[in-house]
Amino acid sequence: MGQFEGKVAWVTGAGSGIGRGIAERLARDGADVCISDVDVEGANETAGIVRRLGRKPHVVRANVASLPQVQAAADECVAALGRLDVAVANAGIARGGSVLDLALKDWQDQLDVNLTGVFLTVQAAAQRMLRLGHGGRIVCIASLAAEVTGAMTWAYSATKAGVRIMVRGFAQELGAHGITVNAIGPGIIDTPLAHGLAGDPGGAIRKSVEERTPVGRVGSPADVAGLVAYMAGPDGGFMTGSYVILDGGLRDARGQALPDPKDPRAAEMGRHLQAAMQRRARLQPLIDER
Repeated sequence: MGQFEGKVAWVTGAGSGIGRGIAERLARDGADVCISDVDVEGANETAGIVRRLGRKPHVVRANVASLPQVQAAADECVAALGRLDVAVANAGIARGGSVLDLALKDWQDQLDVNLTGVFLTVQAAAQRMLRLGHGGRIVCIASLAAEVTGAMTWAYSATKAGVRIMVRGFAQELGAHGITVNAIGPGIIDTPLAHGLAGDPGGAIRKSVEERTPVGRVGSPADVAGLVAYMAGPDGGFMTGSYVILDGGLRDARGQALPDPKDPRAAEMGRHLQAAMQRRARLQPLIDER
C-alpha cells in the first residue's frame, strides 16, 4: 500500500514538466489526483498517466491567476474525488527582459501567475482542508531563482522570492489547523519551461550544465516529485515553513557567460528560444483569461 492510499492531491500546472512529474509520483504512491492547467490537452495526457497507474484522475481547466477559476477548480476537485489532502501550487511562467525594456505586461503576467497564483491556490486548498476537518499538506514550487538572480531574470526571481517568504507566513497561520506548508527551490530541471537552460541531451548546453553541476547532471521532474512526496507524506509532518533548494549543488558552481555567436551553444539556444516563443504564443491567450 502506498503512503497516499485513500488520499486526494491537487496539482496545478500539471499538464507538463514538474507538475506532471509530481502528479505521476503521487499517483504511484496511491493518491487520486486532480490535475489543473490552462493547457487541457497536456492535462489530459497527465490524466492518462495517472489512470494507467491505477489511480483516479480528474482534469480541471483553470488559470491560477483567476480567483473565480481557482475557487471553482478546488470545489470541482473535492466534488469529483471526495476530499483534499495534498495541494501542490506548481503552475508558473517565465518572462525574461532587461529593466530598460521589460514590458509591463510581462512583469504583470509573472506576478499574476507565479505569486498571486500561489496565494490563490494555497488559500483555496486551505479553506477546503479546514472545512473537511482532516488537516493537509501544501507544497509550493518556488525556484533556485528565489535565492540567486541576474540580468534578464530578476523579474522571475522577484516572484519566486515572494513565494519563498509567503510560505513562512502561511505555515505560521495554518499549523494550528494541522496543515503544513513548504516550498521547493528547483535548479535547472529539464522541462518545457526550462529546456533552453537544460539543453539537449549530448548538446553543448547540456554538457556545460553537467560540467558546472557537482552531481554531474541536470535535474528531472522526478527529482522534484520525490521531495514533494516526502513533504506531503507521513515523514514530513514536523516540517513546515521550509524552503529547500534542489539543484544538484549548482547554486555554488561557477556562473556561465552567454556564449559567443560562433559557439555551438548559441545555435542551440536559438532553437530553444524559438520553441519557447511558440509555446508562449499558444498558451498566452489562456493566461490572459482572468
